[in-house]
Amino acid sequence: MIIILLAVLLIPGPLFTILNIKNLILHREHTGKFEAMAFTVGILYSLMLYGIWNPRSWEESVILSDDMSSLHEPLARGYLPTILVLMTVGLLSYGYLKTKKEKAAPLAAVLSMSGVYIGVLVNLAVMVQLFGSAQMAFTNFMPGDVLLMLLLPFNYLMLAVNLLIQVVKGQSRRLKEQKEGMESDKQMGTGTDWEPYKSRFLNDCNRILADSENWALFALLFTLPLLCVIIVVLLLFGQRPDSAIRAFTETSDWTLSAKVSPPPVVYDSHYLCTVAMQGHKELVKPQRMGLRRGNKIMVNRQLCVANAFEQLLEERTPRFHRALRSFYDTYGYPVSRHIKTPFSADVIYLIMKPLEWLFVVVLYLFDEKPEDRIAKQYLPL
Repeated sequence: MIIILLAVLLIPGPLFTILNIKNLILHREHTGKFEAMAFTVGILYSLMLYGIWNPRSWEESVILSDDMSSLHEPLARGYLPTILVLMTVGLLSYGYLKTKKEKAAPLAAVLSMSGVYIGVLVNLAVMVQLFGSAQMAFTNFMPGDVLLMLLLPFNYLMLAVNLLIQVVKGQSRRLKEQKEGMESDKQMGTGTDWEPYKSRFLNDCNRILADSENWALFALLFTLPLLCVIIVVLLLFGQRPDSAIRAFTETSDWTLSAKVSPPPVVYDSHYLCTVAMQGHKELVKPQRMGLRRGNKIMVNRQLCVANAFEQLLEERTPRFHRALRSFYDTYGYPVSRHIKTPFSADVIYLIMKPLEWLFVVVLYLFDEKPEDRIAKQYLPL
């Protein structure tokens, strides 16, 4: 059942991509349904995988563990709206150009081509950011995840370049036919001027573009003004002028990253208190970095109290400590292996809370300086 579900989820994206490649190689004219499906599935894959990854900001340490390794975000979340808007502009421009390429007025077509150029630049940057990375050797996500994330930008780049070529060729062909028709109309005295816009300025621009054989160049010249307009609008919503650049550079471990993150944090899934540290920060309240077996770990009071209690038992009642440790290794470790989400870690933290209070009572009853013992846990010797 699981295999069938995975097949249903994973096959459509690669399948539509292969069909699009086949259509391009064979120069087949089509309605664009495979293109639309490839874009839709690519968006769904990106949303699904980003949610599964639950990536961390570059300021945070990634988690190293057997079951719940994490990674840093490939796009800085604070500037993600800019990237999403630019990609949306690219997709909408592509859709307009695809459906109206035979009927669009020259100015509208050139502006749409400019939007497609913006989409090409952003999707190319996303591909470089994802595909050119070192694959983060300290994380456990599969390279196949990256390939699925690359489906959307790959399809867009492939199809957008082909569409731009088609539009330029079609425009050159129609311009040639139009000139031949105008010469014929002049000879017959039946020529008329058609103005698609109410604005005289826009009609003048339209006339200039209609007489030009350099649509691709004009579209490139319009790209910067169009991008400036988009950035100005985004400024009103709290984005920065350089958000499109910062989205890629203010990250860690990826191709275009310019930040260096703190060292990774090791969570040993053998210990319930350590696993509980993977819960939400507002609840588990991490305090500082610690050192265990030569690895840096994040610790909170619950973890320090539990370790201090075990240390006290080992000093005062070594035989009882060995029996308790054997019992925990037998029953506690299998439980910890099933804790794979922040929510389940929160539950373990809350379940361990009464035991934490019991450990504190024992420490205050039998240790001269209980808080000193707790504070010294996981500190370098």
